[in-house]
Amino acid sequence: MKSGLTTKFINKYLLPHRSIMFKDNQDFEKFLDLRLKLNKEKHKQPETLNVKSDLDKQFIGDIQLFRFRFRHSQKQKILYIHGGYNILQPSAFHWRFMDKLALSTLYEVVMPIYPKAPQYHINDTFQAIRDVYQQLLSEVSHEDIVVMGDGTGGTLALSFIQQLKIENQPLPNKLYLFSPLLDANLNNEAITPELEKKDVIINRDSVQKIMNYWADDLSLNDAKVSPIYGELSNLPPLYVFGGEREVYLPDMYRLANMMNAQQQSIHFYEYKRMVNAFPLLPIRESHKVVKHIVETLNT
Repeated sequence: MKSGLTTKFINKYLLPHRSIMFKDNQDFEKFLDLRLKLNKEKHKQPETLNVKSDLDKQFIGDIQLFRFRFRHSQKQKILYIHGGYNILQPSAFHWRFMDKLALSTLYEVVMPIYPKAPQYHINDTFQAIRDVYQQLLSEVSHEDIVVMGDGTGGTLALSFIQQLKIENQPLPNKLYLFSPLLDANLNNEAITPELEKKDVIINRDSVQKIMNYWADDLSLNDAKVSPIYGELSNLPPLYVFGGEREVYLPDMYRLANMMNAQQQSIHFYEYKRMVNAFPLLPIRESHKVVKHIVETLNT
């Protein structure tokens, strides 16, 4: 991605709407108050986005559910857990990526609007994801379900699959993570000041503030919050995509090394000069990631 295009997307779209940084506790409290109001509103399709897929809008209980499909493809499902630090709703980039996935894979892509902070906490979030997963299991076999997630959505995806594994529940066929937050402590020694400076989107202290709030009484070391501390054996094949310019990257390497040491299936791809959750952006590298997804989905 050319540096000018990178700067455009970061400055115009990401920093004003998706970057999290708080000057002090008062600033954080103002942010929580704003999100409490916004998250109570019904989530809507971005007005500026023309979705090419067939789009169904549903509810499972109180959970909004958006289903993207092409040519009525419903036999195979992608459960997509969007990122946003467990407090932000999906962005227009998420919507665009769901549309692209549906058109490219011919899977039905299911994106739930799960409960978020500050009104809800970790148990509410996971119960909602479980309810959606059970709904998909009532429609197709677990072998026809793939789970994906970006950022903290990737965190939720991996943690949820680990819980299913512990409970001896049916596991999805594959798991794709884009820039996942694997350890909310973010204390990997490879997260250097130089790397933090390169990452203009993720602020370590601010992310930890939100994660601590959302996690309620759980420690950041808990596997539900930081899945790198959870069960890593006998999981579905795992595909992880990370950018060179993000503070989450060292823990992606750490996860890959841990799983390789246990001879577990993981495919890790680092993209040079890329930022957090870059596959969602309308750039060439995103097309490469989607092409790779298509090539590996049914192998």
